Amino acid sequence: MRDASVTQAPDVTDHLARSVPTYLYERIPADVVLIAKSSILDWLGVALAGAGEPVSQAIAGTAAPPATGPAATVLTRADGASPADAARINGTAGHVLDYDDVLTAFDGHPTAPVLPAALAVAEVRGASGRDLLAAFVAGVETQTRVNRAVTPSHYLNGFHTTASVGVFGAAAASAHLLRLGPRRTGHALGLAATAASGLKSAFGSWGKSLQVGRAAAEGLLAARLARRGAIGPVDGIGCAQGFAPTHADAVDLAEAMTAAGTPWYCREILYKFHASCYGTHSSVEALLRLRPRLPVDRIAGVELRVTPMHVGMCTRPYVRTPLDAKFSLEFTAAMALVLGQVGEDAFTPETLARDDLRRLAAVVRTEVDPDRPFTRTAVSVVLTDGTTLRDTVDVGVPAAAGRLEPQWDRLTGKFRSLAVPVVGSARAEEIVSRVAALDGLVSVARLTALLREPGPTSPTGPSGAQIRRWESHEP
Repeated sequence: MRDASVTQAPDVTDHLARSVPTYLYERIPADVVLIAKSSILDWLGVALAGAGEPVSQAIAGTAAPPATGPAATVLTRADGASPADAARINGTAGHVLDYDDVLTAFDGHPTAPVLPAALAVAEVRGASGRDLLAAFVAGVETQTRVNRAVTPSHYLNGFHTTASVGVFGAAAASAHLLRLGPRRTGHALGLAATAASGLKSAFGSWGKSLQVGRAAAEGLLAARLARRGAIGPVDGIGCAQGFAPTHADAVDLAEAMTAAGTPWYCREILYKFHASCYGTHSSVEALLRLRPRLPVDRIAGVELRVTPMHVGMCTRPYVRTPLDAKFSLEFTAAMALVLGQVGEDAFTPETLARDDLRRLAAVVRTEVDPDRPFTRTAVSVVLTDGTTLRDTVDVGVPAAAGRLEPQWDRLTGKFRSLAVPVVGSARAEEIVSRVAALDGLVSVARLTALLREPGPTSPTGPSGAQIRRWESHEP
């Protein structure tokens, strides 16, 4: 039995619960609002493209329209589902491509568990765009503080933080939109602790995205149950047999006890411009930079110096499926050198079968350097004549305040490349416009109406009577 050392024992759940309602739109800095919009747009593009994947189709096939109350949007479908089912389905779709944003302080993908829950609750509640933005920020900030208390051992022990800790972000965002107040928000976070799960062993399989969808749904459910009077464990995050001590070898609850906005972790969000695990991005960027000077047919070997966190996550010399390839430092290195890109359209069975890629992937080896930052893989390429070229690119530096607008423009291009094949150019542009003006939207339903197949649903959102029926009859 593990003995998790706890440096101090405050009621961390109560602290976080009191913080959640303080994330008001008016108190959120303008740059953080723009980052939140950027993450929302980025996730929508990835989720719309991911909605057609087999795992997304399979989980969508398990849902039925809600028996009472308004339905929440299921991406690319005419029929909606209960808010929890919509969060589960959309949460799966938004993570299946592994192309969504990253936050190193969270050890995972911050938007993936939070936004599907927040979007479903905001839609059926008739919430405004400002409500959604504030709830999203509350969710990301809350889950990141929880993770700071259990990092790094939680992740190194095999837990998939995006799912296991992401459930707290989904619960916090949902509680914010339901206006639960500190006491009931505490119960929601405590109940979320009982559902915190997710395994890194699922990487490369359907399980990785399914457990993120489950985290979104379970966090939403925890908040809805708390609203109906459900009681969660006292300090479910920090108590002796709570989430933190049972899920990490060493716990520092003080890391979760900082006040809202000190710091704003949203400012550290990073975006993916390669369609593979973020652990591969530093090596991909370095190899793309070296590529013009490298005759590919004369490469004798490639060495990647990585951190222990890469081991088991993306050290995969032999890949079987396109999804598996997304988690292979070796294969993505070969793709960068041979194809000159690691985009979503490159991950196909035909690509995996190419002899030139498999031969080059076979000469890529990884060396573990315990002192190396996760986002700075060192790359060395040796040619057949003995020449060695080296480079390192740090992909862990978030955009500075003055670079947020260019980053938005680049993300808009990424969104179009993913969304236009799914919803068409006109609707894609309308989605971009509505996300850009999200803080001016009276109803989030004016955005979600663009995310489903055309049907008899109204873009104006549910009526007050519908909202009351949902709150009264659905647990």
